[in-house]
Amino acid sequence: MSVSNYSTRSVPFEFPLEVGLGNVPGYSSINKFGRAPAGLQTTATDVWDRADATPTQQIWVAPTQARTHDIVSTSTSDDGDPAGVGARTVKIYGLTGWGAAEVNETITLNGTTNVPTANAYVIIHRMKVLTKGATNVNVGTISATAQTDSSVTAIIRPGLGQTEMAIYGVPSTQKLCIALIYASILKSGGAAASADMGLEVNPEPDAELTNFITKHTFAAVKDGSSAVEHRFGVPKVVEGPAIIKIQGLASAADLDVSAGFDAYLVNN
Repeated sequence: MSVSNYSTRSVPFEFPLEVGLGNVPGYSSINKFGRAPAGLQTTATDVWDRADATPTQQIWVAPTQARTHDIVSTSTSDDGDPAGVGARTVKIYGLTGWGAAEVNETITLNGTTNVPTANAYVIIHRMKVLTKGATNVNVGTISATAQTDSSVTAIIRPGLGQTEMAIYGVPSTQKLCIALIYASILKSGGAAASADMGLEVNPEPDAELTNFITKHTFAAVKDGSSAVEHRFGVPKVVEGPAIIKIQGLASAADLDVSAGFDAYLVNN
């Protein structure tokens, strides 16, 4: 491995920093953060925006195949033409196939009217607002819904400006080396509670989409410090193609839980 401009730097070489700065060829940093807003249930719940206290959708579902997605808001204020007071453009990140590297595209929103993506995606694992008006970063809920099978692949909740989903897709041309996993319970009041958390991996999303293998388990409790993390002395390597996610099981319904993982994405 070589570092492109290490010899010209006057500071000591720090691998995580240099990867984050894009100075290590073939490596990139991934920081996936998710939240189930008062939505972790006593049955398995993925940590993502659409797991909420209703719950609306506890388990995230991938499209059945590469699909064009409709991007839309629940508010007419999220509009790029004519320019609205909320979100105007949104950037989409995902995979167009399980053998292809991540791509991205920018969507100009049209309020409550669907705008189709230019690409067809097998997974969208991140969206963020690029440009906005003066009222809020996004006034409504912005969603990405697969055409034909209607899978809601990602959403941005009002006012957040980006997805909060502890879910990530890795193509067959890369591997994900997970360095850290973590979780915490929002301590806004109420009775003591706990959450059993799991690092879940589907090692063959090109063949089937519903079965995940538990690669690590950990737990968070509401009493005392609600935050827990596990740092792998040797990074846990997940070969692509794969879907990685954090899932939880709460001791009481409607637990507000955040979780995520830090990793290096490495080219084969």
